[in-house]
Amino acid sequence: MEKSFSVIEVLETSWEITKKNFLVIIGYSVTAFIILALMQFTSMFLIGSGGFLSFIILFLVLILNSMATLGFYKLTFHLIDKENEDIEIKSVIPTWKNISSFITLTLFLGFIVATFNLIYQKLLTLDTFSKFIDQLKVTPIALELLAVIAFVLLMMVTMRFMFFPCFIVDDDSNSIESLRQSRALTQDNLLRIVTVLLIVVGFIILGFLALGVGIIVTYPFTNVILVVTYRKLVNSYVQEHDGQLPSAE
Repeated sequence: MEKSFSVIEVLETSWEITKKNFLVIIGYSVTAFIILALMQFTSMFLIGSGGFLSFIILFLVLILNSMATLGFYKLTFHLIDKENEDIEIKSVIPTWKNISSFITLTLFLGFIVATFNLIYQKLLTLDTFSKFIDQLKVTPIALELLAVIAFVLLMMVTMRFMFFPCFIVDDDSNSIESLRQSRALTQDNLLRIVTVLLIVVGFIILGFLALGVGIIVTYPFTNVILVVTYRKLVNSYVQEHDGQLPSAE
């Protein structure tokens, strides 16, 4: 792959990979979706009993979700890097280190969201803050501006760390290493990555608009786009840094 990083080339490559391996990609995605849906449906009845069993069920769901997500990344890497080799079961099974790293970051993200929500709920108990929020609700322009700012900040954080699953699978990085590597990889390609991210969001929205059924196709395709983008960025980075991968330091 060339040193330059073209968004059009990423889309073309992603589409060629998806088209060439359509049955494999969709087959994996549908199978993973059915297994996860059945597991979550079953857990709805078992979790109600509470106690240690509920914790075990939730942990199993988290492990299966991590395996399905990382497994798709491993499958995509195989289709890109070993396109002439047959796909085996071990080609899509992540290691326990991969799974534990992914779960750690998932729980960390959940902790951050829960913490911000708790802080927000506590602030609402303050009369001054509560009046400020009420004023925002009756001022559409201010509310829209705040929403735009929040969206931009979310996009900035997402694009800097969105390749952490790729490093977990491709470089066998742990949770902290993968975040640092993703940040280093995206340092000099922010505009192109924003474009890719917006395209990904657009495809996901289109999938939901197509009665939700389209997400079966668009969600795997968007993940292929992310993996192809990652591979091109890594190849470019390696060429520019004398064969060195992004550092975790």
